[in-house]
Amino acid sequence: MSAPATPQGSSTRLLVLGCVRIFQPVHGYFLRRELVSWEVDQWAHVHPGSIYNALKSLTRSGLLEEVGVAAAGPRPPRTTYRLTDAGESEFLALVRAGLVTTDDPTLFLTAVNMAFALPRDEVVQAVRTRVELLEEYLTVLATQIDQILEAKDTPDTATEVPRLIMARTRGELAWSGEYLDRLAGGAYAFQDEPPLWTPTPEQIEIARAAGVGPGVVLAMAEENT
Repeated sequence: MSAPATPQGSSTRLLVLGCVRIFQPVHGYFLRRELVSWEVDQWAHVHPGSIYNALKSLTRSGLLEEVGVAAAGPRPPRTTYRLTDAGESEFLALVRAGLVTTDDPTLFLTAVNMAFALPRDEVVQAVRTRVELLEEYLTVLATQIDQILEAKDTPDTATEVPRLIMARTRGELAWSGEYLDRLAGGAYAFQDEPPLWTPTPEQIEIARAAGVGPGVVLAMAEENT
């Protein structure tokens, strides 16, 4: 069993689509500021310039559409974006692919952050599938170590790389078990579940002042005020 390969740049696409989905319709400046506050430059290696490039690329691909150009007070006019139906489908497909990938750590981290868009049971099953893939990978790594130790033309020090990867993989397996326990205990909110978190009044006011639309999160906030 192996997870499907994901195209290069999938994590950036998922981040931008997901953030637009949360706040849509939203302009690029607010999107950039929001993603920077998530520190995506540190864990997703997404830099501010690539956010604007992704907006343009996703729009050309028909996954985003320009809603209009709005100006707030003295600020210059800004183009706002929202997901198309194709963009919504692509977003969900990337979340699903990201939750089972074992060869794209950044996409996996992004998918975990966006997993709220899927039903809880589907997220649980995806993580269990990934656990099986990681366990298979441990077996492959153990075989690699044995082969290195048996090879007369390879120094034993070459085993340290697969040993390190094994340690990291075991760490991910430990986290996966803990995450599944939290999900079984009702942690977090997923599709069709009452939200456990909504923006603070200050966050809502900042978003509205910036000309951001209701999106997913603000819509939930309206329902619970």
